[in-house]
Amino acid sequence: MQLLKMSAHPEGTWTISDAQTMRGRSYSGTVNIFPFGRVYQIVWLTDGHNFSGLGFAEDRYLFSGWGYDLSYCVVLYRIRPDGTLEGRWTTPQLFGDVGWERATDGMPGDLEGLYQATGAQSDNRSPYTQTLAISKVGEIYQLSNSRSPKTQGIGLRLGDWLVVNWGYGRNFGVMAYEIDRDSATGRWTRPGSDRVEIERLDKIC
Repeated sequence: MQLLKMSAHPEGTWTISDAQTMRGRSYSGTVNIFPFGRVYQIVWLTDGHNFSGLGFAEDRYLFSGWGYDLSYCVVLYRIRPDGTLEGRWTTPQLFGDVGWERATDGMPGDLEGLYQATGAQSDNRSPYTQTLAISKVGEIYQLSNSRSPKTQGIGLRLGDWLVVNWGYGRNFGVMAYEIDRDSATGRWTRPGSDRVEIERLDKIC
């Protein structure tokens, strides 16, 4: 008998039950997740920092990027067997709308390399082309592009998905939650780190 995958239902208020910073300090707080147009808005209220992000729900996952300001862009790529990356992206300035991107010339089975990418906003306004470079250090993917050379991207892969967040400096990060009913386990990282940390959530309501 074939088992059906459960879809993620991330909306609600969650408490952070177990988590630590990149420096090894434990932190606690709440995470509020709610629909925002075609994506999800995520707000972290912790005893260290408050910040927000945007995310996409797929299968049993919530893929998100966050920042301490609004200068970030989160992209979720579906990794195709032929090496093509089919992406959706959003920024705070799109107010819940979603753009698209397609990156070709990748090698099947290997995400690292150079891609030629085309994309646009959801109504095909502001079309663009760019070269996309992907490398890997440990579990973390590092990205750069020819269109915005001053930005950097960091990514995490879960199965056939690659979630990437683009930003400036170190005031942003990437998070991928695996949701199991009323609990969730997130993996996250940020620029300047070679580590992936864990954040566990329990749903309140």
